[in-house]
Amino acid sequence: MSDALDRVIKKVAEETMKECLSLLDAAEKEAMELLENEMRETDAEATEIIESAKRQAGLERSRILGIAEVEAKNETLALIEEYVNMVIERSMEKLRRAPTMPEYKDVMRKLLLEGLNAIGSDVKVWTNAESMDILKELADEVSTSTGFRVYVGDEPIDCTAGLKVSSLDGKRVFDNTVEGRLRRLRPLLRKEVARILTTE
Repeated sequence: MSDALDRVIKKVAEETMKECLSLLDAAEKEAMELLENEMRETDAEATEIIESAKRQAGLERSRILGIAEVEAKNETLALIEEYVNMVIERSMEKLRRAPTMPEYKDVMRKLLLEGLNAIGSDVKVWTNAESMDILKELADEVSTSTGFRVYVGDEPIDCTAGLKVSSLDGKRVFDNTVEGRLRRLRPLLRKEVARILTTE
């Protein structure tokens, strides 16, 4: 009986061992599947975090580049304006001597004719105190040659050189002073300075 009991115990032990091994295999397999699932999910989350960080870094880089671009444009615009002001100031220095130059009367005639063409009727003109005598001479001369009456204003205007022309009713004015011409020239100067700065 002892042999039979040993065999039964051995058989039960073997079956229990098989069952335990089977349970262990199943548990190991389940644990491996859970681990693999967790690793896949973790990998997906890590990939998403990395992609999100890359997107965020790209946005930050774009923002920084945008700010740098704006700052560079602002600096360029400031530099352009500085050069334009320098050109205008140097021009003004030279033009302050214009009324004393021998060809100034011819220049004033040209400016007066431009003003007359711009207004297209009888006009009133003004200039600075230094140029008043020249303008009075030219008024008679130009009135005769063009058929338009040119009246010289009694009061001189504040300008470096040149003249200001208006219709008799004052509704149309053409500023042909040095300052007016430079004001109209300023946008062209900006373009030219910008072109020079960007090609260097």
